[in-house]
Amino acid sequence: MVTLLTLASLYVGLAFAAPEPSEPVTVGNSTVTTEVLIQADAASIRAALADPLTACRLSGDVLSATVLAKEGDCSILRVTTRGLSAPLTYTTRRCPTADGFRETLVTTEDFDNQTSSWKLTPVSGGTVVTLAVRSEPRLPLPQRMINAAVGSSAVQTLRNLVHRVTGR
Repeated sequence: MVTLLTLASLYVGLAFAAPEPSEPVTVGNSTVTTEVLIQADAASIRAALADPLTACRLSGDVLSATVLAKEGDCSILRVTTRGLSAPLTYTTRRCPTADGFRETLVTTEDFDNQTSSWKLTPVSGGTVVTLAVRSEPRLPLPQRMINAAVGSSAVQTLRNLVHRVTGR
């Protein structure tokens, strides 16, 4: 028998549960997008993403990241990620944008393309954070398999951001 106390504790549990990112969607052939509503203002989220090394550590697939240089507001990073049988490395330029951050590929021998963007959209009740990643590693795998792995990683990255910003 469901009691009023059971319903109240269920409601409280749901009210304090961490928001869950959306299912990843592939746009075009290789850009994977997911988003989450975080109950925090855009400035707090931007602050959590401002340090490029902290932002890289949100992804469990990033094995290491190093700031090589600063170019104005942008950072040049060397990033090493998990690969199929060996790590993959690339250099990227990470710059703030009006509504978030954008990373664009500078050099690599392991990727044909590697870009990502964070978009922060203030809404009633918080901020929608959209993460879009285009990853085309030079691996002997179909792009749809790569997209599935990228999507899973992007969802976990957003979960880690939610935890960092809200503690949930």
